[in-house]
Amino acid sequence: MNSARKRRAAPWPLAAGITVLISAWAPLHAQHGTPGGSVGDDHQKGADAGVPKEQLAERAKAQAQSEPLLQTLQISCSITNARLVVSGTRQTKPGTKEVDSRVYEVACSEGMGYLLQTQGNDTPLATSCLSTEEARAGDVAKGKPPGYFCALPENRDVYALVTSMITKGTGAPCTVAELQWFGRSAATHSDYSEVRCKEGTGFLLQVPQPGASTPSTAMTCTQAAQRGIKCHLTDGGPVEAPISEDILKAALAEHGVSCKIDQFRLIGQEEQRKRYVVEYRCADQPASAVAFIPLRGNTDAYETLDCVKAGEKGVRCAFSH
Repeated sequence: MNSARKRRAAPWPLAAGITVLISAWAPLHAQHGTPGGSVGDDHQKGADAGVPKEQLAERAKAQAQSEPLLQTLQISCSITNARLVVSGTRQTKPGTKEVDSRVYEVACSEGMGYLLQTQGNDTPLATSCLSTEEARAGDVAKGKPPGYFCALPENRDVYALVTSMITKGTGAPCTVAELQWFGRSAATHSDYSEVRCKEGTGFLLQVPQPGASTPSTAMTCTQAAQRGIKCHLTDGGPVEAPISEDILKAALAEHGVSCKIDQFRLIGQEEQRKRYVVEYRCADQPASAVAFIPLRGNTDAYETLDCVKAGEKGVRCAFSH
């Protein structure tokens, strides 16, 4: 399947860069299977040697039909298991004709699993098993029946995946007590999840949206507070006032950017070197640039990159044309 794509360091967003998103997923008028369902669950148990041939054929068919969806969405996933969750029809937009749609679940050797949904001739949708678990837990807490969620054996233990991400990213232990969706950043093409640990600590996880090249990272709620982001499940301490646009533009001027800035956006802050990352475009230039700005006593070097070199660091330009 797709080979693993190289992950590069990318900046964490600040508070203003994270927003709440309404899900684009919609329930199907089901013709086969159940939402969240059990289609293919039984035949995943045990070794293949004990699985009836027709069930192995269903699994192989689901894998074959999932692979082009992963390629379209540019998701790095070497499929280890797959199932058809449900098939039916849905409206891609209110008032439009219903189109055939199928939902597949895939388990990937890279770790994160996904749900994939076709929608006629339109681009398919994808969501990670981490996101679906957060949605499922939220529905259960509200007494609502859960929608689609991951059920393959390889994808069921989402808490183990979360613990691994936290330990790898921060070196801290975490026995997950609570997990909830925090928000989404268009700048970094990432979703953010908040975790409360039984040890009394809290973390924010950055998980790339399907197809994005940003890395999965973790930060403590104390680090989040220093970036102007307040955790909801644990107290990370006082939240520092975020850096303003005027402060950043003044820093650009101090480093020789004397043009009239026509477009400007704050992308975030580096995880390691703690420089603020901005994209700006001068009014007399067709291409934008990305600046890495050290502030608040940071002794790291100021740096400006064109969009090609910035892309090599995992930062995408939005203004160049």
